Amino acid sequence: MTPPHDSDAVLPSLDLDALGQRRSDPVIEVPRAPRQRRSAGPGDMIGGRYVIDGQIGRGGMGRVLRVRHIVLDKAFALKLPRARYATDATERQRFYREARMASSLDHDNICSIVDFGDDPVFGLFMVMELLEGQPLKEKLTKESRLSHKSAADIMLQIAEAVRYVHSQGVVHGDIKPDNILLIRTADRHRFVKLLDFGLARPQSDESDGSVRGTPEYLAPERIRKAPASVASDIYAMGILFYELLVGNPPFRGKATDVLRQHLDDEIQAPSELINDDLDKRADLIVARATAKNPNDRHASVSAFLYELHAFCDMHGISSRRRSSDSSVLVRNAASMAAKVGAEVFEQAPVPLAAVSKDGTIRVANRAFLRFLGRGTLTEDLRLPQTRLLAVYPELVRDLKTVATTGQTIKHTFTMSAGENNSVRVAIVLSTPAGETSGSSAIHIALHPLG
Repeated sequence: MTPPHDSDAVLPSLDLDALGQRRSDPVIEVPRAPRQRRSAGPGDMIGGRYVIDGQIGRGGMGRVLRVRHIVLDKAFALKLPRARYATDATERQRFYREARMASSLDHDNICSIVDFGDDPVFGLFMVMELLEGQPLKEKLTKESRLSHKSAADIMLQIAEAVRYVHSQGVVHGDIKPDNILLIRTADRHRFVKLLDFGLARPQSDESDGSVRGTPEYLAPERIRKAPASVASDIYAMGILFYELLVGNPPFRGKATDVLRQHLDDEIQAPSELINDDLDKRADLIVARATAKNPNDRHASVSAFLYELHAFCDMHGISSRRRSSDSSVLVRNAASMAAKVGAEVFEQAPVPLAAVSKDGTIRVANRAFLRFLGRGTLTEDLRLPQTRLLAVYPELVRDLKTVATTGQTIKHTFTMSAGENNSVRVAIVLSTPAGETSGSSAIHIALHPLG
């Protein structure tokens, strides 16, 4: 595990005037800093319970050490700030605020904070789960850019983590490759961990007049000194997705130049920069997430995830999800499972469903429900009650025709894909194999036509 990247410095404003005075964070009772500190080394004990085994990494803000709990005999990572940060009253309050906020979060894709305190000799410390892996920044440096599949897989996991953070009333404020660690599970699957909540803030916080963060990932409104928000986290996710696909963030150079570009320059579509078959949907996701006006971005990370899942489904990219989210939403599906296989049905990259002749959905895979904009399958959900009827007005008539005659009907329609773009979709209505008419079920498949 590498230490969090030091992007916490206050950035210059675009007019190069001095930034306004930063207001103090809400007062937290923090023990006084020790008058003297000495450098921590192997064998030293911190907090009366953590013995140092060695150093994992070092940065401008301090060091990350490998330690072992003397009672649990378990290894952890311990963050130890430099003396000048650990002895400054404002910085000490910020450190405690970060520790308390991060330790309250519990998600598989977030690095766990297990302890924090103030040692009389070594000062402030924060203890994290020990993770062995590769920083995303390092992977990008070695591989230049990632494949569509790898980029989408990493973004799905990061977005799930950020959605959870937002659900807890917190914004991360510093989403970037340096703060993302890639680890391998026992079955060799890639697992993503979001690190470093040093810039995290409650969503209710007002601006303190400062601009903190990494220039390449700062939303325009933050450059104008607005507080970090859900929208600014989404902007950083859009920049990150661009970087994974292209190999570098869209704006680079001196800090002041990068900040100006965020304010004034449009981000070029990733598909125009790489010699590949990147689908235009990736361009749309990036464009919407990085809109200059925060009101034009995805309204939430859930909306970002919806479009990202659609991108994955249309390209056969399998997304591993938590068991609570990954079950197939099936009702009376024993016969269906026997014919198509529950697992194949669940993982199918195209939307699939089976409905009654009146349009009541009896079984639907995840892709189909996402296509309808639904999260769950209810007892009485009928296709004529969904947005599908608006673009396919012949739906009710065609369902009855297929049910009574057994014939297969194919139809095409156009749907909005956002940002004044549209996509052609083909829908196929058919009866189960071997049945000609009077079928109790009608099978539906949707296929994008580009």
